[in-house]
Amino acid sequence: MAELRLVPAALTVWAAALLVLLTGQPWPSLAAVLLAAGALAAARQPGQTTLTAVLGGAVTLMTWLRARQAAETDLGGQITGTLNTAAGTTSAGGGILRLSVPGYPAQLTAFTDESGQGLPAGATVALEATYSEAGSPGLSPVVADAEILSAGPPTGWAAIAAHVKDTFAAAVDARLSGEHRGLIPGMVLGDVSLQSDAAQQLYIDTGLSHLSAVSGSNVTIVTTVAIMACRAIGVGPRGQTAVAALALVGFVGLVGLEPSVLRAAVTGLVGLAAVLGSAQMEPVHALCVAVIVLLAVDPDLAAAWGFALSVAATAGIVALTPLLDAPLSRTRLPLLLVRSLAVSIAADVVTAPLIAMMAGEVSLVAVVANVVVTPATAPVTVLGLFAAALALLPGPGAGLLITVVSPLTWWIHASADWLASLPVVTVSADPVWVLIVYGWIIAAILAGKTWLVVTVGLVGLLSYARAESPAPEIPLELLVTHTVATVDDVDAAPPGTQAIIVTDPDGRRADRPSATVDGVPVLFPARDGPVTLHTDGTQRAADGRF
Repeated sequence: MAELRLVPAALTVWAAALLVLLTGQPWPSLAAVLLAAGALAAARQPGQTTLTAVLGGAVTLMTWLRARQAAETDLGGQITGTLNTAAGTTSAGGGILRLSVPGYPAQLTAFTDESGQGLPAGATVALEATYSEAGSPGLSPVVADAEILSAGPPTGWAAIAAHVKDTFAAAVDARLSGEHRGLIPGMVLGDVSLQSDAAQQLYIDTGLSHLSAVSGSNVTIVTTVAIMACRAIGVGPRGQTAVAALALVGFVGLVGLEPSVLRAAVTGLVGLAAVLGSAQMEPVHALCVAVIVLLAVDPDLAAAWGFALSVAATAGIVALTPLLDAPLSRTRLPLLLVRSLAVSIAADVVTAPLIAMMAGEVSLVAVVANVVVTPATAPVTVLGLFAAALALLPGPGAGLLITVVSPLTWWIHASADWLASLPVVTVSADPVWVLIVYGWIIAAILAGKTWLVVTVGLVGLLSYARAESPAPEIPLELLVTHTVATVDDVDAAPPGTQAIIVTDPDGRRADRPSATVDGVPVLFPARDGPVTLHTDGTQRAADGRF
């Protein structure tokens, strides 16, 4: 059990940072640290008691001091900052900027009316801002509603990374067509600029969105390939570690020094440090070290869903994959398929409850999707990295490698597209029920009833699909409709109107159907996209939002 010795400290540090972010005070966190330390002392674990108390207390103090400094800082009406990540777009079409402001100890989130597209990580922006209370826990107590006054290009490593991403995206765009091309820069550099909104939603629905985010899996693929290549030519363990470290540094240099990239790199460096020390560091131990280090550097991660999902997936793979391997092997499926199934199920078991808590729904095809695309993932990542490097040089090298990986990304996109066409792809879910269902699934697999799980699952899906199939659609041309310019004109609809169409494109996209007090459907095609009406009185958005 020595590999678990850092688990109490890691969990305590996480809880301490999160409690400070939630309450804004250090006392609840200190109480939790003392409670954890007391439990360890009662269990006669003096070493862990001291370590947990020291680390938990230190992170509590650092997080609280930074949160207090952020609360006391007067940002002013005009601010200048550097984007930590590329500018994003909100559902209403505005922009979302996450930036570092000199003298401000936290990341500031700013919302703008402009999309902000084209602003890469590292860009310097000047904003005219007003502030409101942040709606989610974090070091920063405010968010900004801002107007972009000016924007400058990134400098240093950020400029290099932006140049690499732009050059590679241009090379892919010039060489290929079709939705699948956006997966190449996405899987290699985390650049989703070539992915349409529909494609991104497709990957979310099928559990493949993680492929387009730079994460620990990218680091694992890069360093593993480097080590395997060294072993093939007889290089010793220290040489393998050195080459893997160089490969990791090169990967980070290409992708850029964005926070998500650095978090992924920390995990890789922990594993490399274990190998370099000529001692076997258990994966759980390495994960705990990474959690403690990252939370000490960036306490905001304690409240970040992405961080929780990443840690949970890694822990699930480490803990559950060995348990699932043996019973799945008895199905006589190919070894590669068995290993892919074990890893995908292990990751989904621990992340599905978190996704249900975060989004209120889970994907039913995520395990299958990840198994199906597994053979293509590593080749796209590795060959894509070489292509990204060659794209900076003259010659046809990059284009040839892009052509080579194109069938693999076509396969990934086509698999997601086919799975998304099934009668049921995502379902509303409660975290507790997700845990209960997965608990029975794991128990059945461990009992050697894998085929029973598959059979029951298919029958359940078909039954659910039949129960959830929508009622017949009512074509709008068969209804008495009334068109108005704005929502203020809805009440002026004449008697007998069966559907009202509002042409105003402004406003945030709705998450639920709209209707008058008399039950007449109100549609916003310019804002919400296509929405269909059905004979049972329901409305369904084309993108699945309701």
